[in-house]
Amino acid sequence: MFALSRMGGPWSRAQAVAGALQRAGHRALLGVAADGNCMNPCVPETIHLPTPAPLGLPMAVASRTFPLAERLGISGRKPVRSFEEVLWLTGALAYGYERESVGLLRDIIDSLAIEAVYSEYSLPAIIAARASGVSAFGSFSFTTRTAFASDAVKAGGVRRLLHELGLPKVESSLELFDWLDRRFVPSCRELEPIEDARTEFVGFLREMPEPFDGDRDCILIYLGTGSVPQRRIEAVTTAALRDCGCDVYVGGCTREHREGNLHFAPRFDFASLLPRARCLIHHGGQNSTMDAFANAVPQVIVPGRIFERIYNAQSVERAGVGVRLKSFETDALRDACRRVTCEPSFVEASRALRRTLSAGGGAARIVSSIEQVSSRQEPLSRAHTPGAAWCERPRAL
Repeated sequence: MFALSRMGGPWSRAQAVAGALQRAGHRALLGVAADGNCMNPCVPETIHLPTPAPLGLPMAVASRTFPLAERLGISGRKPVRSFEEVLWLTGALAYGYERESVGLLRDIIDSLAIEAVYSEYSLPAIIAARASGVSAFGSFSFTTRTAFASDAVKAGGVRRLLHELGLPKVESSLELFDWLDRRFVPSCRELEPIEDARTEFVGFLREMPEPFDGDRDCILIYLGTGSVPQRRIEAVTTAALRDCGCDVYVGGCTREHREGNLHFAPRFDFASLLPRARCLIHHGGQNSTMDAFANAVPQVIVPGRIFERIYNAQSVERAGVGVRLKSFETDALRDACRRVTCEPSFVEASRALRRTLSAGGGAARIVSSIEQVSSRQEPLSRAHTPGAAWCERPRAL
């Protein structure tokens, strides 16, 4: 999944899967785009693909206006109710983008005799695999199911392309995830209760840090982009936590500066700071949530008006490992931090969930499943979605 918005989740998960495939002895080609997120690919071979333009606007306009809206917090004021709406906002459902991407991917699949495709929430990858008759795998989540939320009105470009390719009809673009031979959830059933024979819970994708037994002496804050204006983040954090008794590191700021115990900067080495953290205050993104679990750190989540982040925050609360804030206010932030750092139950629940997620198998389990399905003569997707026009060709591992 590519987008002009700054986001580390899809790229880091794609890197984890590509790296695991390569370590298992497979030739892995990693899709990249000029979206600002695809940095330092972990495998030597990359496939250069188009970048979607937000809202289908001309790229010259979108590349200037969209980042500005995020910095000012304008984009965070609009509620986003489904993953289909996310894809539409980023331009990933536009007919022209889908058609160009699918065409390029099909050429690569055919010319290099690609045996399997992994989609990190990329619809063109799923469509291209289906049209070329190869196995398709991909990431999945509770909130990307059509049963959770969808907006089929916005999928007109996808339906048009499927019709042109002679592929089965869909109403919602999210139905394409049903075409995957295996769907992998980088979480656990306790957090995302999906019951489906083709869905596997794999827990942590990245290498686990060693358990930390030292003193927890800091608080970390990262609220992503767009949900809360930067000036408000700094003002509320300063008022709420300047006397909290430990250092506070606020990432994602436009400039580096310090006010007493509060440190502000565009980025910090959160990997080294998280094991020491008393709590992580974040926006509810999948990577931030899982990083907190990996280090058994209690969480305070400010999800804004984004459907997935709201669900993650609710799951964290249900699991007893954190607190959700409906708004970023001084008193609420101070009280939430005191609660999760002073009540031992939050750390204990975080450690228990860490053990559950550690048992998922991670990226290595994904590779094993891909190998099992790809070794069969008939991809599972043919049995689950009949009626497609298949391009048959020899296949071998």
